[in-house]
Amino acid sequence: SESKMTGIRISKRLLVVTIAMSVFILLAFLYTHRTAAEYFRKTNLHIADSSAAPVTTPEDQGNVVSGKEFSGDVLRQFPLQKRLFHGYRNVPRDPDSSSTHHCERWAVSTTIFEPTEAVRRLTHLPGWCLVVVADKRSPESYETGWVAGGNGEGNDRVVYLTTELQEAMRNEFVSSIPWNHFGRKNVGYLYAMKQGASVIWDYDDDNMLKYWIKDAATSNSMSIDNIIDEINRSEKITVSQPTSPNLNVYNPYPVLGAPTLPSWPRGLPLEVIKKPEYSNNTLLETEMNAKSIGVLQSLADYQPDVDAIYRITQPIPFWFQRSKESRHLMIPEGTLTPYNAQATLHFKPAFFALFLPMTVHSRVSDIWRSYFAQRLFWDADIRFGFMPRPIVVQDRNVHTNLGDLNAEQHLYMRSSKLVDFLNEWFGMGDTLVERMEELYIALYEHDYIELNDVYSLQLWLKNLIDAGYDFPSITDTFIHKPTEHKGGEVDKIDDDLHCEPKQSLTFWTSDLHDGSRLDMPSTLVSSSLNQKVIMAGHKGTNSPYPFVWKMKGISTYKKLSSVIAKEFLTHSQYITEDMVKRNFEFFKTDPQIKEVDAFFCSFTAAMCELWMPFNKTIVYLPCHRYNLGRCTEESWKRLDEHLRILSTMDSPKHVIAAASAYDYEYMRHYTGFQPILLPSYGGFYTTNNPYNPTKDTIIVFGLSGWDFDSKVKKFKLIDVRKQYSHYTLSDLTSHRAIVYMPHSVMSYTLTELYSLTVPLFIPSMKFLQTLKPLGPDRSSLSAYYCKNPGLDEKMKPHPSTLHPYSPNVEAEVDPEAEYYWMQFADFFHWPHIVHFDDLEDLEAKLDKADFEALHNLMVKEMKRKEGELISNWCKVINKIDSGREVPQDYQKAIKVLYNVTSLQV
Repeated sequence: SESKMTGIRISKRLLVVTIAMSVFILLAFLYTHRTAAEYFRKTNLHIADSSAAPVTTPEDQGNVVSGKEFSGDVLRQFPLQKRLFHGYRNVPRDPDSSSTHHCERWAVSTTIFEPTEAVRRLTHLPGWCLVVVADKRSPESYETGWVAGGNGEGNDRVVYLTTELQEAMRNEFVSSIPWNHFGRKNVGYLYAMKQGASVIWDYDDDNMLKYWIKDAATSNSMSIDNIIDEINRSEKITVSQPTSPNLNVYNPYPVLGAPTLPSWPRGLPLEVIKKPEYSNNTLLETEMNAKSIGVLQSLADYQPDVDAIYRITQPIPFWFQRSKESRHLMIPEGTLTPYNAQATLHFKPAFFALFLPMTVHSRVSDIWRSYFAQRLFWDADIRFGFMPRPIVVQDRNVHTNLGDLNAEQHLYMRSSKLVDFLNEWFGMGDTLVERMEELYIALYEHDYIELNDVYSLQLWLKNLIDAGYDFPSITDTFIHKPTEHKGGEVDKIDDDLHCEPKQSLTFWTSDLHDGSRLDMPSTLVSSSLNQKVIMAGHKGTNSPYPFVWKMKGISTYKKLSSVIAKEFLTHSQYITEDMVKRNFEFFKTDPQIKEVDAFFCSFTAAMCELWMPFNKTIVYLPCHRYNLGRCTEESWKRLDEHLRILSTMDSPKHVIAAASAYDYEYMRHYTGFQPILLPSYGGFYTTNNPYNPTKDTIIVFGLSGWDFDSKVKKFKLIDVRKQYSHYTLSDLTSHRAIVYMPHSVMSYTLTELYSLTVPLFIPSMKFLQTLKPLGPDRSSLSAYYCKNPGLDEKMKPHPSTLHPYSPNVEAEVDPEAEYYWMQFADFFHWPHIVHFDDLEDLEAKLDKADFEALHNLMVKEMKRKEGELISNWCKVINKIDSGREVPQDYQKAIKVLYNVTSLQV
């Protein structure tokens, strides 16, 4: 009975929400359905012929009870004398020869933001160029840094078209595009085409590729390059398509794995969203001409492309269910399905249809384009479809649902009539150029777009013709069918690298790992920061680099609690309440602890729970998984809760950070935090060892037992342990290059080798897949650490995660997960590392390499990295409250600080 009452209450709430939404949509429609002239005044767009705009009357608004549907009837006439392409015939022209970038694969976006993670990932695709189109609110410059396959000088494969560059083009089409509109993407499409593009990735800068490192994807259908390669090399390709005949519109979301129903893409006519026949799950396997594929859209996980009505009424975010399907879902000719400009591949035959209308809202523009394009595709035997699985995750830029609801009115009110219109429309021209102009004129006359879109379309076609674009021929194989269709962030470091430390602080660390015990202290006491560090761990001064302990500002402390000296000795050590309390009682009156302003913990980071009662800043800075040693559900969840509390405290202020891209993403996956990146560096303690390659031999790390002599004959490769019983850093810099077999996604061995700026050769993703997986070290639950892989099922990711796979699953269980997460490894994330596919490829790349040039590029990267690291540490230092008193009563301390009676189990 109680559950029935609950259901009744929920039903009533849904009814109220539905009624309220209906009223809002009606009012928004009545408000926005104004004359074309008023529309242009509101959007500051120029009307080329205001006399052609319709005049609405009170009758057009319907009555106050139900309103009036959009009719789609002819409301105005386009002046025939202004047609430009009637009777046009395709004349072969030489392609534009002004290309300055030699890429066939281009990515196009417009932005008002600094470079995003989506853009960073694209720069790792070898052979790709990116064009980013600025708008009036865009940043003045756009520095993405290193680009795969570039010359090392920065943005050599990234073109940023500033507003000044666009205005300097003196192109009538470019000048016709309104500022602060999504349609500025049209400039990017045109630029890429003129640069010789054969395929264009039309994306938004919040849609991130899941796989961006070469050979990381275990399935061809998850790699953007593999998808393109398969289509380019194949004559025929096996695809799937819906079996239901005579469907004028189709909803692909259910068959592609939407987890809840109803589910539909933005722009689908609302009348069909709850009708299962329009999302038929029965698919037909068929073979088609690969070269007929014009457009393929990827769906997006986490924040899929749905309309505002869906976002307000349905569960979101969501992830499409994983499928073993590898065939593209192709939409049959005669059936329409909306596709977007957020994550879509366009092949050269379909370039003509990239044009985005600009007299409708940005939320409508790409959907209208997709409908218009598909109708033209039918006449030229060009096919459109969806990739079998999402290859992107969308970290959606800021939107408001009600704002989107208002912006999408044409989608709700007009898409149904548009589908009918397109199914009934016939083009009369003999060329695609003629028919495209005819279609846009008809769309204007039927009130789907405004006059300026017709004029801009004419300029678009003229630019394509001038650039030598080869328009597909009309085939007219399409047979028309009768119409049937009646949603916890940590402090962020800003991008300004200039920072001056405003105070001199004392830091304390009891870390276990030599790398973090050397790297962070040597950074903090560097001349740029001038801080002090107390080294107070059980290892004392034992280190492969003992000179670090002599650096100004670093001191060691031997008066340690038994917890630090005898109990917390391994990476998998758990912490009990008794340990925390005994450590507190030992140190609470210690004179050195009194001078401490902050504790930092890196390996293991969770050791910082020992310092929570001391009323001092904690810098939680994992250089391995943040939850090492938390091997039960209860202890892991308690650690997450502690981090949440620390991240929100103002007195004292705490810092949640990460020392690698992998640990940044791992922590974000489980906690939702966006830590400050304080990357491993090594340059302050490996300095004074200049690259001086006087020896011909190439040193190998981690590949002992390999028969290099039979595979790499032009070079002498030798294992470091055979060459040296004990090596110095200057020994390593005397070799031309180093071949390194990684054992971990983040390691201080690699950090130190990179800091020496000796050219590094590391197995590619493809080669690593044939060697040993890194899963046992990647995971915090493996046999190396917790020995509790089952914990992964209990520890769910944070709802805001952008990652489609668990990082604690190893390759033998789920290779997709393993290789997805390996892409965040330092050896794939850092620039200027050479990757090889096998030993023969290693020999070829060693033979081709310019070692001195690689060294110089690494030197530049180390300087850039040092500047970023110092700036971020500086801003951390400036937010710390110094001189805080240590409490003397444990129970009072944790009660006042955290409002708890115990910190641990």
